Amino acid sequence: MKNISYPLTRILIPFDGSPAARLAMELSSSLVRAGGEAVQNLTLLRVIGGGYLSRHIQNVDLRVTHMDQLKEWQRIRNRYLDEEIYPLLAEAEQILRDLGVTTSIARRVAEGKIGKEIIRLAMDEGFSAIIMGRRGLSTVKELLLGSATQKVLAQAQGMTVYVVGQKLGLDPNCPISPILVPIDGSEPSMEALRQAATLVQAFQSFKPRLTLLHVVDLAVLGPRISEGITPSQLTELLEKHEQEFLKEGREVLREAGLNGLWEEKLLTGNPPQAIAQEAEAGQYALIMMGKKGRSALEKLFMGSVASGVLHRVSHPTVALVCR
Repeated sequence: MKNISYPLTRILIPFDGSPAARLAMELSSSLVRAGGEAVQNLTLLRVIGGGYLSRHIQNVDLRVTHMDQLKEWQRIRNRYLDEEIYPLLAEAEQILRDLGVTTSIARRVAEGKIGKEIIRLAMDEGFSAIIMGRRGLSTVKELLLGSATQKVLAQAQGMTVYVVGQKLGLDPNCPISPILVPIDGSEPSMEALRQAATLVQAFQSFKPRLTLLHVVDLAVLGPRISEGITPSQLTELLEKHEQEFLKEGREVLREAGLNGLWEEKLLTGNPPQAIAQEAEAGQYALIMMGKKGRSALEKLFMGSVASGVLHRVSHPTVALVCR
């Protein structure tokens, strides 16, 4: 068996006290315990924006140019930190300790736009992973990503971002099982598979299950079908996809010594839709996939498949390997 280095060495956990953030803490504790000594540090982050300004702005003389230099303003700010922010982070640390985390835990406070500050700290200080909750439902019941989550996912590089779903896995000791890993032959998707294999190794005593999935895009097959492709030709084409994509993934899992712990699926359809349907139907706890796609200006958009999956699933956690 080839041991793969545990990918979660330094973890950043944005925490605001919400139910979604608390679910992220639960998943984080399991991942940290599974990683053992490989996990060097956990950092709890609370970003404060303009909310507390609006509550206390009437107490400050707006005719003064440099508000932040006023003693009264500093007093208001410090009282807010002492009474609301620091206790919240202390509570978060105690939650992790109660969940069995013994790793070093740091507490950080940042001021500004939430998504911007999360990604700035993560990139500047070389975190390997961000684990954060997801919040918000649209009027048509589809799960929407908040602006902070969108910002983080759009700009993250060199790390894995876990967007925790509404439910964790059924087994509290192994909340990552079963794992769905869609692959398309790209390096981000293969890195996602390697990281998933590492998680299976770490939780191996609980016999986690993994499904290796490749979706043949109907948009690619469409022209061939419209040209009158025969059933035998379609079968040949699907077999070619299986050899090109699933075979490579199969080798990664074999090298990791995971024989008997995975299955394979080859589907046709619209990739985001097919992945989401498989995830919901199979009650997967975790979808781990590579993120591709950057806009030409400021990298504002996620890859279309990753974005499509995130907006279609609600219960599973989605982990995006950002390279």
